[in-house]
Amino acid sequence: MNQDRGREPQAGGPPSAHAGAAFQERIAAAFGIAPEAREAIVRTMLDRSARGAAGYWLQLLLAMGIASLGLVLGSGAVVIGAMLISPLMGPIVELGMGLAIGSPFLALRSFTRVAFSIVAVVTGAALLTLTLPFHEVTAEIAARTSPTALDLLIAIFCAIAAAYTTVRPGSDTTSTAAGTAIGIALVPPLCVVGYGIGTRVQSIASGAALLFTANLCAILLFAIVCFLLLGYNAVSTAELEHAELAKQKPGAIRRVARALEVFFELRYGWIFRVMMPLALLGAVYFPLREALARVSWEVRVRTAIQRMLDGLPQSTVRSSLTIDHGAVAVRLVTLGRADEAERIEQDLRDKIAAVAGMTPKVDVIAVPDSSALEAMAASVRSTAAAPIDVVRKEPELVLLRQELTASLAGAWPHAAGPLVTWRLRFPDNEPAVVEVVHVGPALGDAAAELLGRELRRALGAEIAVEDRAISPEPIVAERAGGWPWLHEARQALAWVDEVESLHGCVEVPPAAGEKAGEGSAPARAGEGSAPARAGEGSAPARAGEEVAPVLAALRSLPALRADRVHVREGARWRVVVSVAPCAPSAPAPADAGAADATAAAPSASGAPASAASPAGTGAAGAAPPGANEGAR
Repeated sequence: MNQDRGREPQAGGPPSAHAGAAFQERIAAAFGIAPEAREAIVRTMLDRSARGAAGYWLQLLLAMGIASLGLVLGSGAVVIGAMLISPLMGPIVELGMGLAIGSPFLALRSFTRVAFSIVAVVTGAALLTLTLPFHEVTAEIAARTSPTALDLLIAIFCAIAAAYTTVRPGSDTTSTAAGTAIGIALVPPLCVVGYGIGTRVQSIASGAALLFTANLCAILLFAIVCFLLLGYNAVSTAELEHAELAKQKPGAIRRVARALEVFFELRYGWIFRVMMPLALLGAVYFPLREALARVSWEVRVRTAIQRMLDGLPQSTVRSSLTIDHGAVAVRLVTLGRADEAERIEQDLRDKIAAVAGMTPKVDVIAVPDSSALEAMAASVRSTAAAPIDVVRKEPELVLLRQELTASLAGAWPHAAGPLVTWRLRFPDNEPAVVEVVHVGPALGDAAAELLGRELRRALGAEIAVEDRAISPEPIVAERAGGWPWLHEARQALAWVDEVESLHGCVEVPPAAGEKAGEGSAPARAGEGSAPARAGEGSAPARAGEEVAPVLAALRSLPALRADRVHVREGARWRVVVSVAPCAPSAPAPADAGAADATAAAPSASGAPASAASPAGTGAAGAAPPGANEGAR
């Protein structure tokens, strides 16, 4: 290497070199920096041991873990602790020193350590992020994703402070070093980059990477400028580099260092060394300036809109303002009339558009107050007093009935029996209700809900289903149980009276002294019957006496006025409701009818017995008014 590289200019050199050296000496003297102190600082930077490297990596990993957890938890105090532990400022300042004094070995070794440090912190933060149970963007993370030119200005001041603490080591600069570490914040942005990679959010990773790059370039550039102003380029590093390179094993570092030596020894090599960080700084300045312009616009628009909102009437009870990526959204809740809310909304939209230069999204929701409610009530009363022209919409009702009928036919479960009819009701403040009447088992809650869901899907409206199931099983009772049977039969026959497609089939037992099939029970209830002997057939006689009054009560039911209720004789009381007509009665044999007529001839009253009325009609089993006189 050139033994004279880095030494002070000899006497008789160019006048400009002497003037520059004298200016550097005056600045160094103003800060109390002697030439021996400059050489000692450079020697310390070049003389790095393996023990010091181990401590560096330990502090760096600790700072990475503390900063990552502090950012995720949103704790500023924890993040500040990580800044104080982080040793990353050291190799960055050493890289600036290597570029300032033209030391290829110092510049190469510092650059390698900075590059590996960046990779280690980003990788460690990404892996730590993947192990976290939650991934929430806290305020600490968000603050490092949108850097501006102001962050670059902060980095410049911190870089000057870092250079000062490097050239003036001691107790008087300890607090300055701590403040510099807190202000420059190198490790937290790298941890945010790792967080963005771990969560796969590109905007977070790119924003934090831009912030770190701006800090790195500012430190490098202004550290080089400070070291040049203080005369560190006059320190001879040839012997120091020879000693350090001799300690290195043959490899890539030695080869690259010797290649850089040729570039650094050029006449204007210091210009290239300064231009490298300056070019990087210029590259990051333009996106930072755009970000600063965007932040300035947001602050200006937010202030103007907030002033507009403060000037609104006190009836505005709630407001929200969102400004993000050039979009403005305002949402208000106000007490008053709807027309007043529309006026406020249009007024705000015009004013915000004039301030922001873009069309905002403004929503004003009006909640009626007492005056608005009174106005609405007065409007309703005046509307109710005016004549209302009712326009019948029968075609729409017909169409609705057809659609509902088709939907029920398609969705009706066959296991529930045949669907007889349906009715549609419209309760107040509730969905429409469809009552389904069917002969079969009850649907149940689950089946009714499924049927209602199918109707809602088919008709596109809220519809509830109410089940009206008619049991298909017959209601049967013995002769002596006529009155309890009549109570149940009345409920079943009420459906026949209400629904035209239903039929009621009724069987009644014969009166006292008769057998099933011997003519009409009501016609023979009191004809030709001799008084019963004492102790003979008393229970059947009493059961037979109940037939006539139960039958009379049965005939008084409204359902029996319809021709869809058929009454005939049978062995017991029996009624069944079905959608099919009742089966016709079997005709009695001819000889049996003649025998019955002969037996009935000698009536107790001397009058001939009346002919039985045909079974299977509504009048079957109906006795004339004096039919039971003989029984009395």
